[in-house]
Amino acid sequence: MKKTLIMYIALMATSLSFSQVGIGTTNPQVSSILDLTATDMALLLPRVASTAAIMTPVNGMLIYDISSECIKGYANGAWTDCLGGTSPANAILAQIGNEGDSPNIIPSVVTTTQLASVPGVTGVVPANQAAYQAYIDANPSLFSAPATVAEVQAMIDAVNTAQAPINASNAVLAQIGNEGDVANTVPSVVTVAQINTILPAITGALVANEAAYQAYIDANPSLFDAPATQAQVQAMITAVNAVPPTITSTTGKIWMDRNLGATRVATSATDHLAYGDLYQWGRNADGHEKITWTGSTAGTPVNGTTATRPNADQATTPLFITVNSGNFDWRGTTQNNNLWQGVAGINNPCPAGFRVPTSAEISAEVVAYSITNSVTAFSSPFKFPVPGSRSNDNGALFDVGSYGYYWSSSLSGPLAPLRFFFSGSTFVFNDYRAHGYSVRCIKD
Repeated sequence: MKKTLIMYIALMATSLSFSQVGIGTTNPQVSSILDLTATDMALLLPRVASTAAIMTPVNGMLIYDISSECIKGYANGAWTDCLGGTSPANAILAQIGNEGDSPNIIPSVVTTTQLASVPGVTGVVPANQAAYQAYIDANPSLFSAPATVAEVQAMIDAVNTAQAPINASNAVLAQIGNEGDVANTVPSVVTVAQINTILPAITGALVANEAAYQAYIDANPSLFDAPATQAQVQAMITAVNAVPPTITSTTGKIWMDRNLGATRVATSATDHLAYGDLYQWGRNADGHEKITWTGSTAGTPVNGTTATRPNADQATTPLFITVNSGNFDWRGTTQNNNLWQGVAGINNPCPAGFRVPTSAEISAEVVAYSITNSVTAFSSPFKFPVPGSRSNDNGALFDVGSYGYYWSSSLSGPLAPLRFFFSGSTFVFNDYRAHGYSVRCIKD
């Protein structure tokens, strides 16, 4: 009896070891360990917040990942991507592929939040959302259906590159709009470098006027929207540039702080960027005065020369008029002494409200600041440089970097007085009106 019982137990154990379990079936598949059979029910896998919830995964595990809304498996030591079905990422790629249609019947509405959620896509910029959408609509041939991660990344990179200068421009316009507040609780600190990033490009922004631009923004909040517009910023540049920077002398006179035509105040007596223009006496700013300075002792006139005199108050040419006989006046045989007389002078070359100074006014400053030569001329508040001059004979430059010649509006017969600075001295002498000399304007 005991032997019979032991044999029965052994047979049962062997049967269980090699049998299959069937649920919903009495005939499970021979190659399965578990056979689930149903026509109206399904296998419900464990639902976890994310794969990170499984502390010690082993190969062969299956879960439903709630964060990705799909089934994932653990194989070869790592969790797989979604198995079958449509994950959120795949749905977004399908959406992009659908929106990249030709003709554009389905306008793109994909958001940057959606784009950033696609695994493998990087660099999504929220401010570029509309640009991404426009790119998809404009470039259907660049997207498959569904789109691929590589195609989406290429779009992100292309749009970011194209939008970078636009975003930079918009940021500066927003800053200026914010700084242009009525209570001026946000003082303007915008720089010329920032202004030069605005699109369409701003013209004429000068580093020397940076503080003046900031003061203008603070003083004129009603002239700026929030954000400011390119047109408003350009109007500011134009308005500020029209008012030349000045210095106020101990004599009470107000002068421009640089030579007429110079881009900055001189940093040394031979600072060629502060040399400015060389005018023939009594002539207006018609181009004859322009010099391209290339160094402390060198430059090239922008325009050439002509020996033809107009016999009129204005020349009809930007050429420098050479004269080496007679009255040595570019105008012609008949001189006009009223060309540079005061603000209302016929050809006053100075900005509005300024004029060419008289010889006495220049001399008063020389005395007030004890100017004795070109060294003290530069060390004075006027920072006079030594641009040299342009010859009445042939229009050639000479004495560049050694002498400073400054016209006055005064007269001395057919000649005109000028102030002369060099290393050894300074004095006034009268010279031909056809010479090309510097001008430093004074406020009327």
